[in-house]
Amino acid sequence: MSKLMSMICLIALVSVAQAADPFRLVITDIEQNIYKETARIEKSDVTPDCPVSWSIRKDILHGGKQEDVEIIEVNNGKLRFIVVPTRGMSIQHVYVNDLRLGWDSPVKGLVHPQYINLESRQGLGWLEGFNEWLVRCGLEFFGAPGTDEFIDNTGSTSKMDLTLHGKIGNIPASKVEVVIDRQPPYRIAIRGLVEEALLHGPKLEIWTEISTIPGANTFRISDTVTNRSGIEQEFGILYHGNYGPPLMEEGAKFVAPARQVTPMNEHAARDVSKYDVYQAPKAGFSEQVYCLRLWADESSRTKVMLRNAAGNKAVSIAYSIEELPFFTLWKNPVAPEDGYVTGLEPGTGFPQNRSIERKSGRVPKLGPHQSRSFTIDFGLHIGKEQVDTVIREIADIRAGRETQVDKIPLGASKVDINDIIKAAKTWRSSFQEWYGKPAPDFTLTDINGKKHSLSDYKDKNIMVVFWATWCDPCKLEIPHLIELRNTTSQNDLAILSISNENLNLVKGFATQAQLNYTVLIDRGGLPAPYNAIRAIPSAFFINRQGNFKLGTTGLVSLKEVKAILNAE
Repeated sequence: MSKLMSMICLIALVSVAQAADPFRLVITDIEQNIYKETARIEKSDVTPDCPVSWSIRKDILHGGKQEDVEIIEVNNGKLRFIVVPTRGMSIQHVYVNDLRLGWDSPVKGLVHPQYINLESRQGLGWLEGFNEWLVRCGLEFFGAPGTDEFIDNTGSTSKMDLTLHGKIGNIPASKVEVVIDRQPPYRIAIRGLVEEALLHGPKLEIWTEISTIPGANTFRISDTVTNRSGIEQEFGILYHGNYGPPLMEEGAKFVAPARQVTPMNEHAARDVSKYDVYQAPKAGFSEQVYCLRLWADESSRTKVMLRNAAGNKAVSIAYSIEELPFFTLWKNPVAPEDGYVTGLEPGTGFPQNRSIERKSGRVPKLGPHQSRSFTIDFGLHIGKEQVDTVIREIADIRAGRETQVDKIPLGASKVDINDIIKAAKTWRSSFQEWYGKPAPDFTLTDINGKKHSLSDYKDKNIMVVFWATWCDPCKLEIPHLIELRNTTSQNDLAILSISNENLNLVKGFATQAQLNYTVLIDRGGLPAPYNAIRAIPSAFFINRQGNFKLGTTGLVSLKEVKAILNAE
């Protein structure tokens, strides 16, 4: 009797465990030669106890350039979206009632990658298939077309042509599956594996996932990029989300806790003061691009929103700035038939050519078999009350902090550092033997008792200034440093000023002069070359890679400091 009861209990436990396991349906798996041309799944098939009816259908499109394109439509009972496995797991559009995430592209239908030549029109062929709400850009590179260097199969440095926004959006998924939780909240997920790999080249892959909960007006994208190579690999990803009417219209507004806004070019710079407001369609208007850094909360989470003119329809985007530290705002207010659209695009960098982004330290790397994950939460909001709630949430993230709006375009006026040195009048270069070498780390305490190490400011430009309260040229330089701190993001530049005087003397001076940058006290023991300072003011400029860029002795003006920081 005890054996029978034990068997019954074991069977019951197995049944409960199986019932708790998520439902899985493999749509595509090239390794197992699995492919389902069509599929239908409904609430009653998997989650009969769910209070909201939902459904999933998988189909094949026919006709024209969309021949053989696969789509998977998810309807969670309130929100509906279509995933396109054939096009790198892009998302065609999202709907809640009459609120649409998407746009009216001149490109009609979902174009099969076989009809796209990425190298056409000098590398702009990607645009021949561009009509989705969201397309991922990457993975080896993204951004503007052009040339760059790579190491070929012989180990030599060669030139390569980069095409617009990379390849991943035009590579069909090699694995696709539906995953549904059988227990509350009954999350529905569409997962896909897209591989960008070649011999003697990158071996990158991305597991994509878009998921939602029945009855919700929200959904989530959760992706993981992995380097399958045995060596380190550069990579990049940009989430190119695109919005037309009803969200983009005259008077619509982009709302964000912007920390820094920089125009991409002179055309964008002319309207940078109204970067967050949209105009009516205007035939022939050239696109404008703005590069943003965003404030975040204590958990590094940020949130942005695009709302219509009436303020009663909106989309919100929430994510971690540690995962996606850069944000691109693309405004293309052309005639409707030419593609009236705006792009809200979190990414690992800005959409410039990789060779340019690399110089600015915005091309990350993955070690052998290393992965990085990205999670973005989207919300669709209908009604002024919902929209106002999101506005308040964004204001809480901003917490009263200011936005630095740059008038000079990104990367503009870059000059050779030697030209700046030749033009110097109030200072001279020093410590030339250290140029290009790693800056030795040090740790000092500031006037408020907090310890600072040079290594705390990794991946930032750093200006280390040696000064004294009795030094007249130092006093003349101070207003320039204050203005530099006011006009340059702390996320881009650290200013560390070092004095070897009495703490109370320096603290009193700093308070009276209203110094707004870090003031450190040197008690001796700094390593070379810092310990070799013989005249003040003196400064070291350290680049994002942690190497000495320049050493100066004498007063350096604000204009010259900015030129040095921006120089090649």
